[in-house]
Amino acid sequence: DYRRSAVASRRLVGGSDRALHSDLAIVTSDAAATRRADIRLQDLWAGRETVTFGLGMERLLLSPGDVVGLTLGGRRRLFEIDELVDTEHRQIKARSIDPDIFSVPMAQPRQIAPTIPSALGPVQALVLDLPCVDASDPPILTRIAVFADPWPGSVTIWRSMDGLSFEKAAVALAPSVIGETRDPLPTGPSSRWDHGSRVHVELYGGALVSINDAGVLNGTNAAAVLNTDGAWEIIQFANAELVGDRTYELSQLLRGQAGSEYAIAGPLPAGSPFVLLDDHVVTLARGLGALDRAIDLRIVASGHSHDDPSALALTVTPQATALMPLSPVHARARRDRDGVHLTWIRRTRRDGDAWGVEVPLGEDVEAYEVDILDGDSVVRTLSASSPSALYTSADQLADFGAAQASLTIRICQLSSTIGRGHPAEFTLTI
Repeated sequence: DYRRSAVASRRLVGGSDRALHSDLAIVTSDAAATRRADIRLQDLWAGRETVTFGLGMERLLLSPGDVVGLTLGGRRRLFEIDELVDTEHRQIKARSIDPDIFSVPMAQPRQIAPTIPSALGPVQALVLDLPCVDASDPPILTRIAVFADPWPGSVTIWRSMDGLSFEKAAVALAPSVIGETRDPLPTGPSSRWDHGSRVHVELYGGALVSINDAGVLNGTNAAAVLNTDGAWEIIQFANAELVGDRTYELSQLLRGQAGSEYAIAGPLPAGSPFVLLDDHVVTLARGLGALDRAIDLRIVASGHSHDDPSALALTVTPQATALMPLSPVHARARRDRDGVHLTWIRRTRRDGDAWGVEVPLGEDVEAYEVDILDGDSVVRTLSASSPSALYTSADQLADFGAAQASLTIRICQLSSTIGRGHPAEFTLTI
């Protein structure tokens, strides 16, 4: 306060651009600090004139800090001695002073209400390894949803790759909308509306809203639910009806969105974690460089160190979920003279929402593997560079001893970086 007052007042003294800065380790009121700053500035201005004069040795009692009176031009002036040099004469350097400036009255101190530090609730966090839900490049591997009640204003996520030194990885400016299911969610259809299923979700905080079908199809009201195998299913909902304290009934569902039908549980049990996928979910790791590299996290209210006792400690290893090709769909089988021709339709992880056009590949090269199954055993694996493969008659005889009226197959699209994507299994009548 002293330094700020001094700098703020410097132009009040005759328009001078001279400033005096002082750092004092004191406890005082704003009124006393302002008075002291004004006195110092006025004293600085009063001392702008200096004199040099000599005295005889009879003035040996004078020392720096003493005030002497000089008559200059018929006017009595006061000067404070700054420096003494004794030679044949006592040489004195002094600056002018004005005693009246020390009589500046002190204003009434401001009444400042004490600030109460914000309460810190325990931080909760959910780590999400989701399919690729946007076209960001490099793709996001891991997200994190953070919640605290009461919310401390913002929460900082500290990251360490070696467990020793931590750096700020992200800041959550608002809490995520998270909660848990209150009743089982039955297995539902994917790729179309589920009009029959309903699920109750109790939120820890925040709110859910209903939206029309077009808004859902445009990507709104997406959420992730965690099954008992540790896989996140992405669902969307059109209706969110408040039926109790922070409890909503969700209906008009879309299940297994963004290619997450592999995570549809039968049923999803009560107590499963729920996260609304909005802008409050924080990106934690992205790109191949972060894949399978363990990250130590400390999550704590902003303004607190990563080693604060209230920090939540987590170790996260980003998974390849967002890099895995989606499972193919619409498999067909047709017998011909040379064997069974298998065809299917591929899907893409990225930019696949366009209608009426060929969606981008999303991989470096197009490649597939087709497993021919006999019960749970794989009797043959076919490779393909397009969404079709030939299972020759000779191979059928070698594998089964005769031509088959139906085939059970498993198709996987391949990634050049992580290998097989999500499989799709079909039993086809030929």
